[in-house]
Amino acid sequence: MSVFFLVSVAIVALLLPLLQVQAENFIQNLPRYIAVVHGWVEPLLERLAGIDQAKAQIILKDALAKFGTLPLKVLSAGSDVLWGSLSGLFNIILMIANLVIIPVAMFYLLRDFDEINDKALALIPERFRDSILALVKDIDATLAGFVRGQLMAALLMGILYCIGLFVCGTPMSLFIGLAAGLASLVPYLGLVLGFVPAAFMTFAQSHEWMSVLGVAGVFAVVQALEGMVITPRVVGDSIGLHPIVIMVAVLLGAEFFGFVGVLLGVPIAAVINVLCKRGLDVYKESSFFNAS
Repeated sequence: MSVFFLVSVAIVALLLPLLQVQAENFIQNLPRYIAVVHGWVEPLLERLAGIDQAKAQIILKDALAKFGTLPLKVLSAGSDVLWGSLSGLFNIILMIANLVIIPVAMFYLLRDFDEINDKALALIPERFRDSILALVKDIDATLAGFVRGQLMAALLMGILYCIGLFVCGTPMSLFIGLAAGLASLVPYLGLVLGFVPAAFMTFAQSHEWMSVLGVAGVFAVVQALEGMVITPRVVGDSIGLHPIVIMVAVLLGAEFFGFVGVLLGVPIAAVINVLCKRGLDVYKESSFFNAS
């Protein structure tokens, strides 16, 4: 754990200056992006609303002026809400109580975790205790491997996104790539949240459609690698499932349960795999199987 946190702190210390530089460049180029939006929206607004160019320009200027001050308004409103929520005596007391109670409760929960498990295990009949304990440990190890595999896959996708977007000259490539990688924990969310801002900012920066096609290629390649290599190999190896089984689990989950099935298909398949292995072991040790 110490090594993990030290590595995490080192990575954050290296990434923060890069994020700061990209954020400063984004703020400097924000008028250019607004001008690009102005050039896109003005003809559409004039064509749809049937108003003349002068009125369209007035409407756009007002809208873009409000858009330019939107971050400051959001920040101001957020600070006002935060200050208002902390101004009351009850909220302050509740906040302090939570800051004290939650770490203390977590400390005692972690300290007594083994005792809680022992008491829960004592409720199981003794003749089934060992087998159920072994089964629960296998399921716990499988689900823990699934979580680690998902995080590793998201990290790899984030790194690939960052490299690809940097090569395409996308502004804020580091931030967008990492955000898209983390969002990929939810299937297809990283593609939606990453491609749209990356494509827009790349075009606003270069004014070339080939750069946008390059961004599309980056997301297409990373998504293909995620579906055919990263998830089947990284997640599959961590939970002991064949890549084909993972693909079938995701497809069946999406078919029968929609978005929830996509999220839960692989861990449910991993649990079923553990149960099937246990059932197969019991069957092979049974008198029916070993009868001569």
